[in-house]
Amino acid sequence: MRIKDWGHIVSVLGVCFLLMCGCDGRSDEGLPSSNGPDAVYLDINVALRDAPVSGRSVSGRADEDPSYDKVTDAEKMRTLRVILVRPDGKVEHNVHLDLKNNPVDDRYGKIRLKVQGNEEKTIYLLANEESVPVEIPDVEEDKTSRAPKTWNDFKPGKKFLTKEQMAGLVLSFDSVAFSKEKPLLMSECHTVTLDNKGLEPDTENQGQDGEQAEVILKKEVTLKITRAAVKFTYEITNKSSQIYYLSEIRIDKSASHEYLLPNGMVYDNTEKEVKDFQVPELASYESFDQKYKENVKLEANSTNPVILPSFYLPEGKYENAEDVNKDYKTSYKTAITLDTKDNSGVDLGGNSESTPSGKFTLESFFPNVPVLPRGTHVGVRMTVNEADSISWQVDLRPYGEVILEPGFGIEMK
Repeated sequence: MRIKDWGHIVSVLGVCFLLMCGCDGRSDEGLPSSNGPDAVYLDINVALRDAPVSGRSVSGRADEDPSYDKVTDAEKMRTLRVILVRPDGKVEHNVHLDLKNNPVDDRYGKIRLKVQGNEEKTIYLLANEESVPVEIPDVEEDKTSRAPKTWNDFKPGKKFLTKEQMAGLVLSFDSVAFSKEKPLLMSECHTVTLDNKGLEPDTENQGQDGEQAEVILKKEVTLKITRAAVKFTYEITNKSSQIYYLSEIRIDKSASHEYLLPNGMVYDNTEKEVKDFQVPELASYESFDQKYKENVKLEANSTNPVILPSFYLPEGKYENAEDVNKDYKTSYKTAITLDTKDNSGVDLGGNSESTPSGKFTLESFFPNVPVLPRGTHVGVRMTVNEADSISWQVDLRPYGEVILEPGFGIEMK
């Protein structure tokens, strides 16, 4: 199975320095050596991985429904940190941007940094870092400095974590409900080489730093960042003659931990499809229950879906080893719990012998979904006809869909 990434890219927002235009709160200190004779400008654009330029789903459904992949408040970039590390392992820049007044849906740029040329840079991108705590280890080979507690503690000139340390950092979503106040964490690591290839004269801002006669070279790059979660959206249409109340959605099973940065991600040649990725050894898999404060009413004889608020889980590779069906052995399962009682406790009754009064659960495998990498949007569209005729449609947005025929794989509990 091929899985693609979820996100959108729109136009560049433009240069946005705090001192120049004051549109975003920016904190940054650079190394004095970055002002030497080999200094160059590095202009960084940050874009969510990896959507069509039109901003529409490649499956085409966006043409039918403009809200198909609408970015929620929880999915916007509200802070952005860019950490630049030199080959000697020391921080060259640690930029933090506060974007809360102008949250970003999909792309931010450009961030101009004056850096030492003729070397390779390792660049770490962290967005919405405040939402999920990460335990930062001590810096190797630097026992004299105070142990870092936050990413802001890594000042220019100080040793940074090794690549191995960064790759091994893990996080957990336990007790985190993502929202506008706690937006999704996003992350990525890149390497950029600043040699003569790809450099061009910076004629637009000549004299910006007082060099009236000298033209500094520049390089502009677009670096991708990935939402560190799997998004689930359920749409339920009740075409039956029975009113139901939805009380719970279950996912079997969700990973307990994931890496902070994409780990072992293998993409195809277009970088639009994930072929493989790694999960931490300590990750366990448990059922996730999405409950609602008040049961959601599903009106009878409806043609309009009830679109439930999206929820987010860590990426994972769940293997359901107890299932003997080879086609679905490693697939994730989903279940919904319906009730014929309304929120006041009045039982509206079933409409057939196969639909008992009260609460019952329907479950099914997600067809051919053995892995869920970060950045995937799982759209589940369910139609309730009569109790023995329920159809599911699973859509890994924006990458195609699998339709389950009525009654297929449905098991009443």
